[in-house]
Amino acid sequence: MRKKITNFYVSIHAIGDLLILNVAYIIGHYFSFWNYLQIFDTKYLQLWIYLNIIYLFSAQLSGTFDMYRNTRFFTLLAALLRLFFLQIVLAFSYIVVFKDFNQTFKLSREVLMVMYITSFIFTMIWRFGFIKTVRIYRARGFNNRKVMIIGAGDTAQEFKKMLEHKIEYGYQFLGFFDDEPTKYNAETRKHILGNIEDAKKFALDNKIDEFFCALPYQEEEKTRHLIEFGDENLIRVKIVPDLSRFLTHHLNKVEIEYYGQIPVMTLRNEPLENIVNRIVKRLFDIGFSIFIILFILSWFVPLMAIIIKLTSKGPVFFVQERSGIKNLAFRVIKFRTMYINSDAHYKQATRYDQRITPIGKFLRRTNLDELPQFINVFFGQMSVIGPRPHMLKHTQEYSKIIDKFMVRHFVKPGITGWAQVNGYRGETREVTDMEGRVRADVWYIENWSFALDLKIIIMTIINMLRGEENAF
Repeated sequence: MRKKITNFYVSIHAIGDLLILNVAYIIGHYFSFWNYLQIFDTKYLQLWIYLNIIYLFSAQLSGTFDMYRNTRFFTLLAALLRLFFLQIVLAFSYIVVFKDFNQTFKLSREVLMVMYITSFIFTMIWRFGFIKTVRIYRARGFNNRKVMIIGAGDTAQEFKKMLEHKIEYGYQFLGFFDDEPTKYNAETRKHILGNIEDAKKFALDNKIDEFFCALPYQEEEKTRHLIEFGDENLIRVKIVPDLSRFLTHHLNKVEIEYYGQIPVMTLRNEPLENIVNRIVKRLFDIGFSIFIILFILSWFVPLMAIIIKLTSKGPVFFVQERSGIKNLAFRVIKFRTMYINSDAHYKQATRYDQRITPIGKFLRRTNLDELPQFINVFFGQMSVIGPRPHMLKHTQEYSKIIDKFMVRHFVKPGITGWAQVNGYRGETREVTDMEGRVRADVWYIENWSFALDLKIIIMTIINMLRGEENAF
């Protein structure tokens, strides 16, 4: 179903987008100071063709074609912004490259400006309007496939909710079939129409298009018989595996890859496993850390060194071993914010901690004590964004009592992270505090994107300016 819908949507979207783009190109010439008849000049005809080609390339590269599932406005907006950014970069690259080959080729920048503004506005209206139209069309019962679900367990019930919510999938749910209806609550039993044997007769009598098998893995024999029944009666059978025992949470995106002809299921999506994503993140880390080192640390470190030395005895920096990527220990660098004490490497800072110096309170409240860690970032031990590194002692303790704690070490630790900007920072008084931090860190690993990193940086700056309750 997904491939059929995808192919249909890709065709419709591509035709509509290209039509809007080409009409916008004509409008751009018409409203510019140039004569719109110039579009028939050979040079501009070549550009016209090129603009259509780069649209197709940009749409594929930006993932804009894979939008039949994305009905939310901001999801649509983000995808189209990526699309138009790529188009604009490639269009102006074309002009820059070819302008010296023909001195008479002087395209008015207003043409492209008017074209892309017009195209963006109408493409937004077209795409969002199309998705809404499809939802309304499906909601009224047109072009739907009649389906039933074999099994009524938690996975089956979750799948039913998804089918009813995702109207654009075009499925009409008719009922559950389960051999043990009495073990479910009254709400679920209302939708159970019979046992598994009854399902076969029901499927034939009601001309079911597809049925989804959501039986537990122990029911392998029943599943096999259902597949045979479907094949014999031209009913498509699809398996909904129960992976709740393995997944971190219900938002995990399972992926299936083929090693030769053997399917292998990946239970955790990790964007940073992709080498291109790792290169993008590392290049940003290097560039950002160099900027901070040259323009902030170059004067801020000497200033803080004087203040720290004048207000308390001891070194300027506090260096501590912490757990890094692959759980390898590294030495993290911070400004010293405490008086010299024997518990610094074992005991967390607490509210009203008497060990914290006056300047240390300011540095910790504003997160400025973390600035020297950009040196760790530059040398590749840390990233700007990632799970915060913990003391070795805490890693040993929490890894034994918190599920998925060690997953945090699949990526480099960060100066700030998704957990910190969502309030999980500072002292962890209860195990639940650390559990919340781990959940946020694992979510970040599974949903990383460059845009998410930028968002976390902005949220960190905002939090620094307005102050944080747990910053002490």
